[in-house]
Amino acid sequence: MKPTVGRIVYYTSKHGDGVVSPAVVLRTRESTVPGVIERWGPAPDGTASGTARAAGLVAELPDDSTLDLLVHGLGGDYREYAVPQSPTPETGHWNWPPRDPAPTITHGRFASDC
Repeated sequence: MKPTVGRIVYYTSKHGDGVVSPAVVLRTRESTVPGVIERWGPAPDGTASGTARAAGLVAELPDDSTLDLLVHGLGGDYREYAVPQSPTPETGHWNWPPRDPAPTITHGRFASDC
């Protein structure tokens, strides 16, 4: 699956507590607008608003699986920049939420008909 802006992923806190929180993808390498950060002044959200660059914000993400995230933590929302992917929950990384198994399909009007 390809991460795209607006998708929900899981983020494992890098503060040592291992808390897993949902996060919205804010920026991918593909969604980065070339030259915007350098030309107009860096902004926390990667746009040309001209505000100060947030700590950790890079002009271009290094690969297609590194993301900028808006994390919905228990204490409030916060941003994490240049977060790498991990196939399983790992401190300071994002991963895809697990999928529920496919529902059982019955053939008949009632489950007892099967």
